[in-house]
Amino acid sequence: MTSPVLKLPLILCIDDADVALRVRKLLLASAGYSVLTASSGEEGLELFKQYPVDLVIADHFLSDKTGVETAEEMKQLKSEVPILIVSAATEEPAGIEFADGFLSKGEGPDVLLNTIANLLKNEKPEM
Repeated sequence: MTSPVLKLPLILCIDDADVALRVRKLLLASAGYSVLTASSGEEGLELFKQYPVDLVIADHFLSDKTGVETAEEMKQLKSEVPILIVSAATEEPAGIEFADGFLSKGEGPDVLLNTIANLLKNEKPEM
């Protein structure tokens, strides 16, 4: 008898800052998530279309389009996938209603991991 294979949640991280992307990928992988990375909103959209993504973490200030613009396009494709916007700014950007959560990049890794766990359980965080 074989045991069922547990599917790790697949998280798509979008950030045009390479160091931030690598650090976030290491953190998420060490927490037990599968991780895809993209360095632009357009690249993120392509990966989002191709893979069964369970959650998206998008930087708000991307070079080609904002995280909110990316979230709006993703929600039109797969509205059930939670999207977390992260930003160096401390205030929520306009258009945040297209996302399921917002975090300042100044928040610690424990806050990020707790927010991800809650979003994956379909619990919208307090914004």
